[in-house]
Amino acid sequence: MAELTDLKIAAETADARPDAPIRVVYVMGAGRSGSTVLDTILNNHEDVIGVGELVHLFIDGSAQKENCSCGETRDACQVWHGVRERWSELTGLSSITEHERLMTKFTRVQRLAIPEWHRLRAGNPDPDFAECLKQTRATYQAIADATGKRVIIESSKNPLRAKLLCLTPGLDVRLVHLVRDARGVAWSRMKPFAKSKEGGVPQDIKPKPIHISAGYWLFMNFLSEQVRKSFPDQPSTRIHYEDFVTTPEQTLKEIGEVAGLDYTAISDRLLTGAPMAPGHLYAGNRVRTAGPIKLRSDMAWTEKLRPNQKRLTWLLAGHKLRQYGYQELPTTLTESHSETVSDDSLRSAA
Repeated sequence: MAELTDLKIAAETADARPDAPIRVVYVMGAGRSGSTVLDTILNNHEDVIGVGELVHLFIDGSAQKENCSCGETRDACQVWHGVRERWSELTGLSSITEHERLMTKFTRVQRLAIPEWHRLRAGNPDPDFAECLKQTRATYQAIADATGKRVIIESSKNPLRAKLLCLTPGLDVRLVHLVRDARGVAWSRMKPFAKSKEGGVPQDIKPKPIHISAGYWLFMNFLSEQVRKSFPDQPSTRIHYEDFVTTPEQTLKEIGEVAGLDYTAISDRLLTGAPMAPGHLYAGNRVRTAGPIKLRSDMAWTEKLRPNQKRLTWLLAGHKLRQYGYQELPTTLTESHSETVSDDSLRSAA
């Protein structure tokens, strides 16, 4: 407790300076791993603003697809309207088209993302890169100015975006690599959803085959690992969805130590079953539009996935699942296996 209190005092002292970097706690990893729920809960700390999948904010046409978790559209939400206006003031741009192009060039995850990975490097002479960094810094400055918060929680998950943020001057980036059992991710991606703007589903979502989901899970977690290795001086941690939903106090302690925040009060509220307010998360899982949420475990895949589907997922991703501490035959979680940048040991996950 003393350690977390010291971290908070140091953070408040640093944040009091007008030129202090804006702290960004970035959640990366594969989709369908519980990042929206994590973002929602982290957002309930009085010193932070959770923004959800910020990567979607500057996509052309996003205003017609996505809703803020408050229920309003991007342009109708008072928070995001203020952010957009402030961003335009800082950049001198009235259109988001150019920012969308830059994000696509440097952070779009497609195929093996090799060109994008190499474009994201310190000292890249490409004028587009300098402009991308400038506009990215302006995004977080706009959020800080519009909300009065100097700590921003983002759950875009895209590891290339995480790398971009680590290279952006004026940002103090803390990395959270969120991992969920690949079979749970595969099961979630097998479920189709019909378009429902009010329900937080911006477009029809088709089911994904097991082998596609296993490959996606491997790739996104591999990239997340590479980001952590590329920036060893950035505070970071790897947490597991299964630990988060069963022992949230331990997971929040891990994140708090990385973020320089004391999440004890939030942990206490979770343990009493108190609902968490969704705030103003933009884009993300449909749960963000359902009002206050309560933390619960979703292990339906253990019963819903057929044996052959479980075997195929394990065949394709089992080597990495073992490295993360998962077992081929899952049982009830009994101990935490979160790890920080200073402790790379992996403990049992199941």
